[in-house]
Amino acid sequence: MSDNAAKVYQARTTITDGFQVKIEARDHTLYFDEPKPFGEDTGMTPVEGLLGAIGACKSIVAKVTAKQMGIEYRSIEVLVEGDFDARGYQGNPDVAIGFSDIRTTYVIDSDASEEKLKQLMAFVDAHCPVAATIKDSAPMSSTLRR
Repeated sequence: MSDNAAKVYQARTTITDGFQVKIEARDHTLYFDEPKPFGEDTGMTPVEGLLGAIGACKSIVAKVTAKQMGIEYRSIEVLVEGDFDARGYQGNPDVAIGFSDIRTTYVIDSDASEEKLKQLMAFVDAHCPVAATIKDSAPMSSTLRR
């Protein structure tokens, strides 16, 4: 077996009517859209989807890690919010493009000690692949295919 265990993931997006975007990955489909008056508000926006992807990833890592750490819990909820100023992508050179700050709040219903839960949070924050990709900015490239 190769030392390189990297796997290629793929998502295909297609712009449909208005601003609705169809996203397909494997056998799954979801839709992003923009709120009215731009879109029809048939789905979350791409930036909301990004926050949701961070939260989903942290939730999965938390569940797996809590079990490994022997932490029993009744529920884990991960709230992710970010500060976004649309003027950046609209061309204002004085405003950053994208989120300027992203924050996570963990709501964990557990009898475990606060210290143990903070250890869990620290591990999750350091090992979530989605958050790490954003924080450490994987190289990105684009090609044209006709």
